[in-house]
Amino acid sequence: MEFTRAELRGYDTIEQSHSGDELKIDEGNVRVWLTEAGNRAYDGDYQIETKIAGKWDNKAYLNGGIEF
Repeated sequence: MEFTRAELRGYDTIEQSHSGDELKIDEGNVRVWLTEAGNRAYDGDYQIETKIAGKWDNKAYLNGGIEF
């Protein structure tokens, strides 16, 4: 899965976290969060969470799918 910030901004927001990040895709075991502008230096442009054995694993990415 690779995204750009512009693509993710085009999706409806499903949920917003306390830090301002926006959940854009929720497919049960995979969730994609658009990172709030103030958090980008720490969390990249977006985060992909994958549920493995009942626990969420989180990876941050820069525009175009480069792991952060």
